[in-house]
Amino acid sequence: MVTCPPEVDAGCVVETSATGTEAGLVIHLSPSCTRAERERHAVHGEAVMDAIAKGRPVDLLGVIVRGDMIFDRLAVQTSNHEDRAGGNGQRIVREALNLRDSVVFGAVRHRATDGSLQFEGPVDVSGSHFKEGVDLSRSVFHKPVELSRAIFEKEAYFVRGQFAMSVECRETKFGPSTRFHQSTFRGSVDCTSALFDGMAEFLEVTFEQPAVFERSRFGLGTGFSGSRFKERASFSEAIFSRETFFGFAAFESEAVFAGAQFLGSADFSHAEFRQQDDLARARFDQPPLLDHTTRPESAQSAGFLQSRNGQYILTLVLLVVAALLVAYAVKIK
Repeated sequence: MVTCPPEVDAGCVVETSATGTEAGLVIHLSPSCTRAERERHAVHGEAVMDAIAKGRPVDLLGVIVRGDMIFDRLAVQTSNHEDRAGGNGQRIVREALNLRDSVVFGAVRHRATDGSLQFEGPVDVSGSHFKEGVDLSRSVFHKPVELSRAIFEKEAYFVRGQFAMSVECRETKFGPSTRFHQSTFRGSVDCTSALFDGMAEFLEVTFEQPAVFERSRFGLGTGFSGSRFKERASFSEAIFSRETFFGFAAFESEAVFAGAQFLGSADFSHAEFRQQDDLARARFDQPPLLDHTTRPESAQSAGFLQSRNGQYILTLVLLVVAALLVAYAVKIK
């Protein structure tokens, strides 16, 4: 990457790409830049899309982006990769898309139903604040995706997404609606301490590598129904504030729920646990629904004894036994 020497304006350091090169759209603003200085260097969404359309990388740091970024306007091309998301055409982002610690005031959209959106380079939006909706449904991400510390103020849709490598969403704040319906994660997923403030939909999702949602908070209804976890799944110390659905989910490896709190109803009906789970170490404000749930025998026994109803029955049995022993002791005197 070729960049111009940094500009220094009263403490605001600005790095930009050299003109006349193929370096792409590069603007780095230092943390010392004021809001007014950032406005002076604001980038329009059309400029971002123009760089992408020309096959150039986009590398923005600490900038303000105004205007929508509509990926449907990209020309349909031939990709170097198979179109796993289906459809007849492919719109392609050939180079890296880095949009870090920035504020995006426009919508980010891909709603074409006639094909997929292919990201052939890495995507990094860590620390960025999206003021409007983000819909990248039917997208294929061939490189790592970094969402950590990002804020999605409105909807964040990745329906039928294909993620070939790792996805990082540590401390990410999702807004009123988050959808990953029918997506496939072929790399690891780490959403440690993420906040799903609204509805979180992970229905019929496939996780081929470890999936971590430790210490995450789910504010409204949460759905993992029909999802498949091929490797370790950890919801340790997660908080589910409302209805939670794991119906027909399949846990093929270790499933960790130690310290998780289910403050609303929790439905594990028809779920399948291939290995020992630790649901008994989670807190359920209401007894979980385990109708037709498949679990190893020892887990079922432990789960019953450590559940609220199981503990009540065990306490009652112990009290009855104690009373009988007292009565027997009085009788033999």
